[in-house]
Amino acid sequence: MFRRGFDQFRNMRDSEGFDFGRGFGGFEKMFGGRGQERMFKKGNLQFMILNSLKEEPKHGYQIIKDLEEQFKGFYSPSPGSVYPILQMLEDREFVSVTKEGNKKIYTITEEGENFLKENGDQNEFANSMKQFQNFNREDMKTLGADIKEAVNAILTASKEAMTDEEKRKQFDRFLTQIKDQAQNLYKEDDNHDK
Repeated sequence: MFRRGFDQFRNMRDSEGFDFGRGFGGFEKMFGGRGQERMFKKGNLQFMILNSLKEEPKHGYQIIKDLEEQFKGFYSPSPGSVYPILQMLEDREFVSVTKEGNKKIYTITEEGENFLKENGDQNEFANSMKQFQNFNREDMKTLGADIKEAVNAILTASKEAMTDEEKRKQFDRFLTQIKDQAQNLYKEDDNHDK
């Protein structure tokens, strides 16, 4: 079982990589790179667009830039994602549209605000993405390199652990300790947020 898990992890690492630069490997998958499963669904984007319009009326390009800023440059929705959603929001009367020259200005309507109030708790993705508020892209690259180095060290240690029962027990304790410490950090962070 341990060996199979290691092989699966290695295959994932080799095929997807651990690049924390543009796209961040996992972000590519999260936000739907070419041919990959999308975790960032249009329903989530709908909530984020409506929230953006609560601040002030905006045109489509401003909305795209606002979303990119929220994600600190890790994600920028394409016009092909944003404009169909804006049309759908207009059709549902969640936004109204006025023209300023060649630009359409979108304003959230009372119905749109009510929709957000009634369904805001369903926007778990956007709530979880608030973690980006404190991220710095350069720090993320450094963190990514550190994580990659740590993962490689763990993988090397896991190979060694397969050769000896005592080393295997020691490695299992090590993994348990890492998981516990990570969970404690997460719990501490949750307590600070309250």
